[in-house]
Amino acid sequence: MSSWQRGARKRRVNSIVLDSSAILAMIQGERGGERVEALLDSIEAGADLQVYVSWVNWCEVLTRNRRDNPEVTADELTAVLAGVELVPFAGDAAELAAGYAQVNQALSLGDRACLALAKSLNATAWTTERLWTQCELDVPIEMIRP
Repeated sequence: MSSWQRGARKRRVNSIVLDSSAILAMIQGERGGERVEALLDSIEAGADLQVYVSWVNWCEVLTRNRRDNPEVTADELTAVLAGVELVPFAGDAAELAAGYAQVNQALSLGDRACLALAKSLNATAWTTERLWTQCELDVPIEMIRP
């Protein structure tokens, strides 16, 4: 059983799920990205936290990177996320994500995958997506940009 499955059974106080927008803010040096960088530094320093990313969101990051920074390889990007667990998108996650489409049709598949993972782990979702603050979500949200 993976750690994300164990997390679904027991609340992890320090569990965070990163949306692709949060990762991209860090990679592209955008406002708020320094918070994600500090989070990753905390993991490397041994902080008691679990950080996750859905494979759907990781695909979005890789896709955007290939378009904007083709000289940066997928391996180099993966190294940036050392200590972060990539979680498959399957089964219950798909059902949860589909349910979030009923909350707001403007939520992308990536948005909904992140929210579904955060919901299943009882974790906080970190994002830059202002749309999320306008939705009635059953997941704690942390906007990384003021």
